[in-house]
Amino acid sequence: MNSSQDLLRVCLALATILFSNIINAEQSLQTLPTKSSEQPFFSSQQQAEERSQAYDDAIDTLDNKEDDCSTEQACDELSTAITDLEYAKRNHIDKNGLAMFDILGGPAFTPENGLMMALGGLYSFKTEREQSELQRSSVSLFGIVNKGEGDVGYSLRSRQNLFFDNDDIRYSGLFVLADQSENFWGVGYDAGKKQPASDDTLLNKTSLTYHANLDFKSDYGFYFGPALRLNYFKPDQTNLPPTAIDDENFQQFKDKPLSIGLGFSFNYDSRDVTVNAWQGQYLNFEYINYNPSFGSDNQYQKILIDQRYYLTLSLGKVLAFYNAYQWSEGEVPYYDLPTLGGQSSLRGLYQGRYRDKSAIEHTLEYRHTFLRGNGELSAHGATIWAGVGSIAGTDIQLYEKLLYSYGFGYRYELQPRMNVRVDLGFSDDDSGFYLTFTEAF
Repeated sequence: MNSSQDLLRVCLALATILFSNIINAEQSLQTLPTKSSEQPFFSSQQQAEERSQAYDDAIDTLDNKEDDCSTEQACDELSTAITDLEYAKRNHIDKNGLAMFDILGGPAFTPENGLMMALGGLYSFKTEREQSELQRSSVSLFGIVNKGEGDVGYSLRSRQNLFFDNDDIRYSGLFVLADQSENFWGVGYDAGKKQPASDDTLLNKTSLTYHANLDFKSDYGFYFGPALRLNYFKPDQTNLPPTAIDDENFQQFKDKPLSIGLGFSFNYDSRDVTVNAWQGQYLNFEYINYNPSFGSDNQYQKILIDQRYYLTLSLGKVLAFYNAYQWSEGEVPYYDLPTLGGQSSLRGLYQGRYRDKSAIEHTLEYRHTFLRGNGELSAHGATIWAGVGSIAGTDIQLYEKLLYSYGFGYRYELQPRMNVRVDLGFSDDDSGFYLTFTEAF
């Protein structure tokens, strides 16, 4: 008898808890704000995390109801409510500076690497969550296995954008480790145009790249700080292609694989969000000196002038302009000469096919974010772009022979103002399908 009573008490207790949770979830559905303008900031991180959990609980409750909805209209209403809560949770996380981590993987194709399988993660956070105007910091990491025209290769790529002290201190870094094959045409426009990619241009190499900038904001609104550049490029000399054997620059620097440079950057930045700007301007001047005193095998210097402008036409519609000028002087090795192409510069053009002492490019891009039924921005977007560029041995020869790129892409906002980027780019000689995080510029 006692056992039966104990069992009854347990069942009643479980039913009470279950009923209580349902009531709480139902109440949450009525009280949780779904509009971005209504999101509160919680001074306590614990309260902010509890609100995130409340959104999860409410979404789970509606998910369970969606399985049992009786009419198509009821199912559509539940689906809309779930979507509203999912967007609201993301807006809440952004408003309260909570950390987010997402994993992304899938196939891609680029002119440089051929068919790829990529797996990566994006971690974003605020270094000081109570600073409402501080941008979210982010660290991305991608592992890639690829099969191009040569053997199977691999690469590891990481990008870091960190913001501190109410955006008065910034750090940006790029790390790339690769053991892959790539095509090498030589130096100059004519070398790149001379022949298509084939076994006669295929080069096996091991490379390491690390670029870092640490910028401090001045009282006048400008950023200024030191810059470090490390480039290591070691070709497999047992099977060099004719284009490498016949290239004077390659022969001069094939046994000098390490270039280390120190310099500075000076920039003005009025963009609202650096990794995905909707408005504002960025103007950057960068000088790097490569010297044996720093451990470099080579001695030369480089300058980059980079200008970007963003104009919001209306909600979700942005025009983005990109202009960049690269200059180099001295004993510049083939692997660090200014180039065009790749996932961020004239997409669809093989990165490194065209390289020389100077390079310039201009790109115009239209970015469209689709609206939801309630008039707020969705996580989905699209873009189209077109660009032109030129390389030359001297500045006076720039624009004599033009290169171009155009294409379109899809955007998905994986985290607040941080997109998964899928681009299909075309040029006169190449094409590419790119999968990565953040915008091209």
